[in-house]
Amino acid sequence: MTISELLTAQANTARLAIEAELTPVQGTRFQATGFPDLGPARYQRPDGTEMLLVESAQSMANRLESLCWDDAAGDVVEPLRGMPYIKVV
Repeated sequence: MTISELLTAQANTARLAIEAELTPVQGTRFQATGFPDLGPARYQRPDGTEMLLVESAQSMANRLESLCWDDAAGDVVEPLRGMPYIKVV
């Protein structure tokens, strides 16, 4: 099944979860998503199976945040200025 076929078949679902066995393309290891104060994003399924997130919503949000913020200006990047946001000081 192609991605297009999969997305068409799942068009009316609220969520799509894909489970796959992955193999690193270069070398023998990969860097899982993680947080400095928490470590790798591990969790346990109801059946007891240990799982590891390769990427998480929080990690993606952190990546997007770094693209939207101009450190030198101490403000959002120019194209996003004027967009409402909450600044915590």
